[in-house]
Amino acid sequence: MDDSAIKETRLVLRRIQDHLFQAHAGFGAEHESVGLVDVIHHPTNKLPDLNYVTPRRNTAWVSGKYVQEGLDHLKALNRAPRVQYIEGLYPPLFAKTLRDLGLEAEAETPLMAFSLAGLNNAGPPLPLPKPIPPTDVRLELVTDQKGIELWWYVWRNAYYDVMTLGVEPLTVGRDMAATRLGQEIDILLHRHNFPVGVIRLGVQMTTQNAHVVALALLHEARTPQMTQLLLTAAMRAALARGCNLIFAPGETEADRALNRDLGFVDVGSMVCYAAPSENVNEVVVHDILVQPVLALRR
Repeated sequence: MDDSAIKETRLVLRRIQDHLFQAHAGFGAEHESVGLVDVIHHPTNKLPDLNYVTPRRNTAWVSGKYVQEGLDHLKALNRAPRVQYIEGLYPPLFAKTLRDLGLEAEAETPLMAFSLAGLNNAGPPLPLPKPIPPTDVRLELVTDQKGIELWWYVWRNAYYDVMTLGVEPLTVGRDMAATRLGQEIDILLHRHNFPVGVIRLGVQMTTQNAHVVALALLHEARTPQMTQLLLTAAMRAALARGCNLIFAPGETEADRALNRDLGFVDVGSMVCYAAPSENVNEVVVHDILVQPVLALRR
């Protein structure tokens, strides 16, 4: 990759970073600068997605001393020690710095991006084809609360496979407001009037970004064709809203190959390190009326 492509990729990663900051702020997370790191924390919700330390924007390197200061601040807020950052914005040696602080790798998910302007000097991607479902399948853009609450069902149902970066939570209780404001796009996939799949995009129009927050399909329905159908429909909806950058996870090589067929390119990874005692991906079920913010990390 030449210097211009590297610079282009870093600009995309900065846009992704800004998108997540805005998304987390939208959930009520607060943002504090502590030395050379930013501490993101939610005053009432302990979800890991909303409570973490990350290197401050536009810093090329952050030493362990400054990371520790951020972790100490997070612990003082009664939050688990956790660092989240985008690999590609910081050198590989940064991971060693975190291990030297006693943190362990909790998750690393490849990031892929689709840009209308093109990436890696490849020029603009080909136009997205209009999705054509099989005769027994239909797509539905969600416009009511009943459809949105399918996510609550999916979250608790082990029969669905969920693809997610695990860095932007999912909401149920306030979804209609977010949908009306154009901040979220939900598309359902029905087979014989039974919901077999759903996809959500988070939209930040100030940055013209869209994020594939999660895609879920019943085990028996998770085929490359069905996954591509949902992704294509969601991407076309985001582009119609005026987004020019869409980013998504690429958890497996099969996922990445499918994404590349739609014009996505590999741009980096989302990395999370946590203290060993916290390095367990547990999700606590809350009553829907009390806690509408869900973590979809599997």
